[in-house]
Amino acid sequence: MSHVLLIRALEDAIPLASYLEALGKKALCYPLFEPIFFAIPPLENPQALIITSKNALRALNNSNHLKKVPLYVVGDQTAALAHQLGFTTVFNASGNSKDLQNLIVQQALPEEGVLYYLSGRIIKRDIVRELRALGFKAQRQVVYQTNYIERFSNSLITDFFNKKISHVLFFSPRTTELFVDLVKTSKLEKEIALNKALCLSYDIAEKAQEILWKEIWISPHPSTHNMLGYFDDGK
Repeated sequence: MSHVLLIRALEDAIPLASYLEALGKKALCYPLFEPIFFAIPPLENPQALIITSKNALRALNNSNHLKKVPLYVVGDQTAALAHQLGFTTVFNASGNSKDLQNLIVQQALPEEGVLYYLSGRIIKRDIVRELRALGFKAQRQVVYQTNYIERFSNSLITDFFNKKISHVLFFSPRTTELFVDLVKTSKLEKEIALNKALCLSYDIAEKAQEILWKEIWISPHPSTHNMLGYFDDGK
């Protein structure tokens, strides 16, 4: 039986693997990166926290004093993790970073305290700059960095050659770009052309299109639930 390749961090990949196994699919977890968390400095006069990744949330796991501060998150999975970690007030945009910005503008107050965007070193959208342009007090604080692998393991390369993998799931532009680079480095383009790429959004699909696939599928909504919905009809 072919496997669905999950390249997310293990904390995120293992629950996905369990879901796929329940659907009768085989999953292979192969993280392309590892998050390194930083100590959280004092945040002065926070009106709210802004989170666009689950790793940023995990960096706050031991900062119990911040869990009573209102929290704006980008999507359903991040919201679920926030509740699991004990955050008491969570506003969920249930979409992308633009939806998140719109939610903040609707609910936050420019005359109140600082909106702190807690993120990794690399971000896709500078929401702080955009909020400042709209009159809000906003600051960005880097709370983790991501260390990426430099090459595929021999075992994964062998799995591709042996046609053990049928689908690859992509949840971010950066990891998709890295995967494509590693495919080229490993000279696996012919093997990848037999696989299907499942992408969370159009910008991720654009990165995947740098190499040839059997199919590139884009989730109808940028959520993990919709991504996994691809397999609900037995695909």
